[in-house]
Amino acid sequence: MAVYRCGWLLGASGALQKDWRLVAEHGRIHTLEPWSPTAEAYVDWSPYVVVPGFIDCHDHLGIEMGDEEAQAKEDPVTMTIKAVANARALLAAGVTTLRDVGEKDHYDVVWRRAVRAGTMMGPTLYISGQFIMRTGGHGWYMGYQADGPEEIRRAVRTQVRAGVDWVKGMITGGVSTAGLSPAAPEYSREEVHALVHEAHLRGHRVAVHAHGGDAVDWALEAGVDTVEHGVFLTDRQLEAMASRGTYLVATYGIIQQAATSPAVPDHYRTKSVEAIRQYAETLSMARAHGVLVAAGGDGWHGDPHSEAAGLVGAGYTPTEALAALTTNAARLLGLEREVGSLAVGATADLVALRGDPTADIAAIRQVAGVAQGGRLVSQR
Repeated sequence: MAVYRCGWLLGASGALQKDWRLVAEHGRIHTLEPWSPTAEAYVDWSPYVVVPGFIDCHDHLGIEMGDEEAQAKEDPVTMTIKAVANARALLAAGVTTLRDVGEKDHYDVVWRRAVRAGTMMGPTLYISGQFIMRTGGHGWYMGYQADGPEEIRRAVRTQVRAGVDWVKGMITGGVSTAGLSPAAPEYSREEVHALVHEAHLRGHRVAVHAHGGDAVDWALEAGVDTVEHGVFLTDRQLEAMASRGTYLVATYGIIQQAATSPAVPDHYRTKSVEAIRQYAETLSMARAHGVLVAAGGDGWHGDPHSEAAGLVGAGYTPTEALAALTTNAARLLGLEREVGSLAVGATADLVALRGDPTADIAAIRQVAGVAQGGRLVSQR
């Protein structure tokens, strides 16, 4: 059992409750009640605002912002060392749950097992294995290259056999791969439908890397579950996403950083400059249509504030931006009863902040402590 005294606690209703007692047993929240004097040992978070652990819905632990192709050609030991460091940084920043949307050669299967066994410290992982793309398509140096509907169906089955939680497909170009236009289709309509239909047939949800263009329309027709990035989505596409309940996973932070970073290749920087000029407007349109939005750091690890601040800059309230990292993200993963809010029975993933993120989203940066499954894992 672990007891936490919370100066302010963000309740399931979204309101801050002052001076509360939270008791965690067997990894879950057992008791929530007003604080009263006690002789029992407790973690004193009375100066802090306690919120649910953050959920990053789009990351790649083995890759960092820079030359992704060069990193993908590194040996598995180097990539694993990098993943271990990134996982620890994410956890220290308050990210207690993470969807890893693609790693080379199913390394994420091993990392997920290590986190579950307690031999690797990091967020609870939900994984996509190898993302699927056409031969020579976006991220070809990391993923599973497949052409034509039948090859794509086999690729999906290969990921399912490996034990992934989600299936990920690259259906448009991207900013980090040379020679590709971010909104240009990488697959035909028939191929996109094959990807989505086969994954759903196997009981798996589908995330598609897509910045815009016709491929997004095809994915929405097929019933895709999440659109990743979505920089150049149109008003019509956002309206369709809202009506279908399709999530947009925003990755504003890494694109903003890459637009000025000397660490990335020239083509990556140039395309990022173009993308960041559009992204805030697209996110603003998504809000106007009521599109469900979650957020992910991509290769910019351990900085959930960048994503939240990007949303606030696009017109979202701090509370709405916080939801993209908590309640909305939990629903995207189908884990709304487990994570994303502080309620009796939920997993005791907690973040203590030195400020109130519902008033100023910059408070997300001011992490004083993190608990995962009720266990204190970081205290500053």
